Formats: sequence, structure tokens, C-alpha cells
Amino acid sequence: MEPILAGEQDDFPASLETLWRRRDLVLVATGSLVCLRTVYQSAKAMGALSRFRYAVLRAADYVLGTAEDEIRRAVLKAAALPGARVVVIYLSCLDILTRLDFDDLEGRLSAQTGCVVKCFFRGPLAKTDAIPHDSATAILASLPPEAGEVRAGAVLPPPMGDIAGVSDLLRGEGAANVLVTPSGCRGALTRLDMVPGQSGVFAALPHPKDYVFGMEDTMAAEVEMLTREGRYREINLLSSPVPAFMALREEEVLSAASDDVLRRRSFSTDGFQDAISGAAAATLFLVQEAATMWREKTATVLVVGYTALLCGDFAPLREAADDLASLGYGVRWAGRDTLLERPALVWVVSAVGTSAAQWLHRRYGMPVVTKLPLGEAGRAAWQTAVRRAFPRGAAESAPEDRPAVTDRRHHILLIGDPVAMRAIGAVLRWYGFGKLRYAAYAWTEETAGLFRQANGDEALLCFRSKEELQAAWDVADVVVADPCFLSVMGDKALLPLPDGFLSGREAAGAGSGILGEKFAAVLQKFLLTGA
Repeated sequence: MEPILAGEQDDFPASLETLWRRRDLVLVATGSLVCLRTVYQSAKAMGALSRFRYAVLRAADYVLGTAEDEIRRAVLKAAALPGARVVVIYLSCLDILTRLDFDDLEGRLSAQTGCVVKCFFRGPLAKTDAIPHDSATAILASLPPEAGEVRAGAVLPPPMGDIAGVSDLLRGEGAANVLVTPSGCRGALTRLDMVPGQSGVFAALPHPKDYVFGMEDTMAAEVEMLTREGRYREINLLSSPVPAFMALREEEVLSAASDDVLRRRSFSTDGFQDAISGAAAATLFLVQEAATMWREKTATVLVVGYTALLCGDFAPLREAADDLASLGYGVRWAGRDTLLERPALVWVVSAVGTSAAQWLHRRYGMPVVTKLPLGEAGRAAWQTAVRRAFPRGAAESAPEDRPAVTDRRHHILLIGDPVAMRAIGAVLRWYGFGKLRYAAYAWTEETAGLFRQANGDEALLCFRSKEELQAAWDVADVVVADPCFLSVMGDKALLPLPDGFLSGREAAGAGSGILGEKFAAVLQKFLLTGA
């Protein structure tokens, strides 16, 4: 069992650095989001985003045998980029495990496209494969001399995957998050999708023979060793693409934990779902698990949807919790606290908490507040909503809503988590900006559904590609979004709000997030000057 720490891997695989040096080469990454994020980050670091493309794959594609078709389509698009003369398919472990027709991919696609198409075998399964494979250096040496360079824009970055999202959510005291993974899968966490200082995250690494005979025995032995000293009271087992494809029997692994472990959980991560849908499913699991022990309603507020990577700095939300304490209510955070008390109110702080909140409302009739205390107007609206939802409390003392005015002509596009974007929209309307449009990057239909539920009655554009967003982008005078959109969509007046869903830990830390002081300064300047 090896600990996973943020920043322990600063460099990228040598193969990527070698391939990115050739300027007429397009690299097509395959596999899950865990695979794509590392390749994307290396392209960004080396200024090669115009030559990075990926196949959008689902776990079902590998089960049903349609992954190869999706990869072929991605290669055809990559080969059509102006200046492309070579396309390298940067294979994932599942491509190797399922034995795609590599020779046909290279031969047929080379003939179809006029480009040289090569498969590059990477990762631990490539090293254990019985068939020898060319290194990146050998592949480049076999190619005709470089001629020109690829002239193309960047694509939208692959978002943070479910493994990172669930691990970031689960921060309970005495908890160990155990990622069952080939060694390469942890790279996306260590380089990008893990907050510095987080501890209790481990990689349980299979042996080469485990890919043939099954990995339950190896994983069980590692879990037993991790827990034998009694340091952990909770084990959270997170699977990754290969173990999930091999149908790892999680209960056999968890049963090996020592008797000191009170909670043994497995989460249905597979690397293909994004962080929103993965963390949302985990939050619902935690709430449903806790509800079996609830009895009478208590003076408690349950906060659902907070993770450091997806929501930013914890301090502003902690300050808001002080307001709840002044009304006589305790606060519990899903993923951080043991949820022993049946809550009187559910506070949703991001789309991650939507499904859990709706389940609690349907099952127990619990009132739900989906607002954030952003700015003076937002804090007043949040306080009003909270007081009205409580069975006790001075609703009459809540601040009055001020009528919004809509005489400022800017068309503003807000891209991000709907709970956060609606909070920003309410402030903008307060200051007279009425021409607002909301959008969210939804990698899967599951995430699109969560976003639409969190957005309420507001119209929402859920997009998966640059093309689906382009029309809304072009109409906007100002955009509120992660700065990464500028390199993909083109220049635009931007109110930057870095989003961990896309930028990982670069968007986290002190002062980050919608309630953080960094965005507060940006927003205040715009409200006063319109620029």
C-alpha cells in the first residue's frame, strides 16, 4: 500500500515529452478520465494543446466492444486537422487488456487518412504484455521527417474524474481512502486533482499476475496490513478502470480489514464518470447509510455538496455556519462528519448535493435550501430562506428583498456549477444586469441531469463540446468562467472564477471559490464599473 500525496509527481512520462516535440503529430488519448487528465496536463505544460485530442469513451464501450469504433472516429477527426501528418493513439490499460485490433487500427486508418497512424502502448499493462512494443523514441525514428506543424485550436479539457471527486469528498477523521489501481492511475491525483495536505489516501497496487487470476487476494492482504495497527476507523474502497472492468469483488477485500474498522465502504467509481456525478452518488450513499440510524429530528443542519476541489475555500462556508449556530442549530458536513443526527434542514452548496437533498426531501419531508450567501444581497436572501425553512426562528427579522433593476445592457454568460452561478446571477440582477444566460460543462448525461435539477426553473445550456457552447459564447459581452475557456473559445471579457472541475487544485486553496476573497474582488470591481 503506497500513500498518494499531492505534488509527489512533478514530471510527466518521458514518452509524452518525446511525442510532444514533433509538431506535425497529433496525440489521441484513450481510456477513462483518469487517463485523459494526465495527458491533457502534459500537453498544457508543453504548449501542445493544439495537438491534443481524445476519444470520449464510457465504461460500457469496453464491455460492449464499441471502444474501438469510438477510437477510430476520434483518429479520423484528429487526422483532418490542418497540418497533421502523424497520429499517435496513446492507448490505455483497458485497450491493452481487451486486445483491440492494433494492426488494423494502424493499417486501415493510415490508408484512410493519409497520415501515419501508430499505436503507443503505455502504462503497467504494456510493461507486462507478452508482445514487445516500440518506445516513443523508436516510433518517432521510424517516421518520415517532420514537415510543418498542426494548426488548430484546443479542445475543452477533460474534467476531473469520479475517483478524484469522491476522494476529495471523503475527509472524515480516521478515514482511509484506498484506490485500487495500476500505478499510472494515481498520476492525475498527484499532479492535479488532489489538494495539498490531504492525507489518508492510498494506492493498493495489483501484481502483474492479478490481471490474469484476479486481484482480490492481493488487495485483501494490503487492506489487512493497512488496518492492523488500528489507526483507521473507516475504509473507503475506490475502484479504477481495470479493477472495475474485471468486476473486483469489493466485499472480499473489505472483509480483510481489522476489527477496529467500524465502517467499510466501497464506492462505484470506475474512472469514466466525472467528479460531479461520482461525488453526488457518494453523497447520496452516505446520506442513505446514515438515515438507517436516525430516530427523532434534531436541531441540526446537514450540508451536502461541499468538496474543496469543486467548491473552493472552506472558510467562508464555515463563517456562514456560525449564523446557523446563532439560531441554535448544529452543522454537519456530508463527507467530513459522522451523520448521527436526523437533520431539520438540508443546505445544498453545489450540484453534488442535489440528489441526496432530493432524496431526503422525498423520504422525510426535510426542507432544502439551495442558496449561497454571496455578497450583501446574497447573504440576505440566504438568511431569509434559512429562517423560513426552520420550524423555529424569527422569520420576520429577515432582511427584505430589494427589487432588482435591469437597465444595464451587458449580455453575461455564466459557466459553472448551477448553484454557484445562480448565486452570482442574483447579485448581478441586484445591480441591474438582467441579460443572463447559464451554461454548464456536462461530461455525461448523469451530470447534465444533476445540473438541471440544481438550476431549478432557470434555463440551462448543458454542453459537451466547443461547438455546443460557441453560439452562447459569441453572443455574450462578458463571461463568468474558468480562465481555461479562453484558450478554447477565443478572447472575451472574463470574470475569472477558476473551477476545480476543470483546473484541479489550481482552483483550490485560500481565497478560492465563489465565496472566496479572490472572486469577491473581481465581482465587486465589475459591479461598480461594468468592466
